[in-house]
Amino acid sequence: MDNLAYTIPEFVAAARVCKSKIYTEIAAGRLKAKKAGRRTVILRSEAERYLAALPDLTPKHSSGRAA
Repeated sequence: MDNLAYTIPEFVAAARVCKSKIYTEIAAGRLKAKKAGRRTVILRSEAERYLAALPDLTPKHSSGRAA
């Protein structure tokens, strides 16, 4: 069964984003978290929404040099 929610360490591992960035995003309101007792969790639907809303990578223009 897929996780319905992730703890902060689980989300960090799954999303490959550093823990301090996650806490910054929660504090800024860009990532919504829930409290389950003392534990902070991120619902799977919110994790998917947050990751999908991240900006696309825009490739830099090539300098014309071969790599």
